[in-house]
Amino acid sequence: MVLPSKPSFERLALNRVTFGAREEDIVEVRANGWAAWVNAQLSPPEGDEAAILEHLAPQRMRINYAVQLPAGNSPGWPAVDERRHFNYLKAPLPTIWEMVSKTEISIAPNERARMQQELNAATWMRNTHARYQLREFMADFWANHFNVGRQEDVYASAALAAYDGEVIRPRVFGNFRDLLEATAQSAAMMRYLNNAASGPATPTENYARELLELHTLGAGAYWGVGSKAKDTVEIGGLTVNAGFTDADIVTVSRALSGWTIEHGQPGPNGPLPFTGAFVYNPLQHNSQAGLFMGVDLAPLTAPMAQGRRVLDIVAAHPATATFVCTKLCRRIFGDHLPEGAVARAVAAWTQHSAKPDQLKHVVLAIVLGDDLAGRDMGAVPSKVRRPHERIIALFRTTGTTVNAFDRAGDSLLSLGDGLYAWPTPEGRPDSNAAWLSAASSLRFWNLMFDVLDHAAFVTSFATQTPKSVTSSAEQVVEFWVERMVGAALRPAGMQALINDANAPIGVIAAFRSGGITNIENALRRLAVLIATSPEFALR
Repeated sequence: MVLPSKPSFERLALNRVTFGAREEDIVEVRANGWAAWVNAQLSPPEGDEAAILEHLAPQRMRINYAVQLPAGNSPGWPAVDERRHFNYLKAPLPTIWEMVSKTEISIAPNERARMQQELNAATWMRNTHARYQLREFMADFWANHFNVGRQEDVYASAALAAYDGEVIRPRVFGNFRDLLEATAQSAAMMRYLNNAASGPATPTENYARELLELHTLGAGAYWGVGSKAKDTVEIGGLTVNAGFTDADIVTVSRALSGWTIEHGQPGPNGPLPFTGAFVYNPLQHNSQAGLFMGVDLAPLTAPMAQGRRVLDIVAAHPATATFVCTKLCRRIFGDHLPEGAVARAVAAWTQHSAKPDQLKHVVLAIVLGDDLAGRDMGAVPSKVRRPHERIIALFRTTGTTVNAFDRAGDSLLSLGDGLYAWPTPEGRPDSNAAWLSAASSLRFWNLMFDVLDHAAFVTSFATQTPKSVTSSAEQVVEFWVERMVGAALRPAGMQALINDANAPIGVIAAFRSGGITNIENALRRLAVLIATSPEFALR
């Protein structure tokens, strides 16, 4: 076998918008064409596909904790030690809210932690096994764009499964304005950025600032503290400032006050329920909203009208189109963007801004290009995979079945890439430099060995390796490099793998000894070595 010097177009294109190109994906794209694959990916079923539902249904994870005897006002709880199905992944939000309120009173803290464990484990399984990989890719993008860190607030953390399943995933190819309001009204975001606590006298500016700087217009549109009359743009018949100031942030905080969740606080007709559900509470609304980016909000007196006008303006603003489209192109292509990619995306964003599938058209414009050939997708790999992406790519390219893993969310914390764990609202960084370090590579090496040795991950390297390659170090190395990377590694890297395969603990010695355990361990070692290579680290 002579490996190509560069991965095929199909592999390159797939790697840009999936969690790792598998052989069967490459075959499908070659048979039907890139455009056909993309269009099929953009029409996923509502909710999880049948195969994912089937995979999730029997999953169990162990949960155990000691008995807590009654003390004071706490009735305590019984001891638990069992392998349990996923009870919280799709539990109604009121159920989650009540459980969190009773934690450490009549419910063990381990139950609250279990909520996050189920979401993390499901995310690993979906990312690995979903046929609709483009949806997985975009769900990851939007979850990071509208980041909610799980450490900030116990209620926000508990609401993350609903945030993922009911807010983000159904809207990844939908309309940005709709997605924006859905995140604004979500219990997770409400608690994370404190808008639920906003009041008439002291409306909180946390969400208002991040809405403008991170979710829509971008920091590049910030004009500073003073009111600087610069350029204006026309949006829906309104003359709107091209940028925003601190005064605009204050106005947004007032306009969105009263947007809250049912948390037992006083309402117009008595105490609100304790459900976590979104509600507009006029008792929490500040009525002093005035000019926002040159548009007067004061005449809008209907419930939620001021807040919705703010969302209308920022969703349709040209700065938002440029900021978000550039961010999405960088997620797909890397730090150096193909000429014309952002312009195509912005044009599609603007042209389809009123359509329910606006974001679908944006994705099409980016990944197919103006000539429908998707030629930008076939450049050399240049985007560094985050640790989470790399471990999922390892699973996908080695035919590993991923089952429920209780450490899915925390195993990558030391590498800065735990699920829903980035603490601050800007989300994980998306530059190559942020994910390149020798120390993290060593930690990742050790992590992959530990993970592949866990019972939750099932594969057989021996049965996937043709007998025809097992007598030669060069051939077995080339087989797995082609399988996982699609092209030869740099010469020094290929030679290092061959030397390792010929070593006393390498794959050739294992094949000669004939012990299946030795063969599996040796091939696992080879796969992990390939996965730590610079070539596998890029997509």
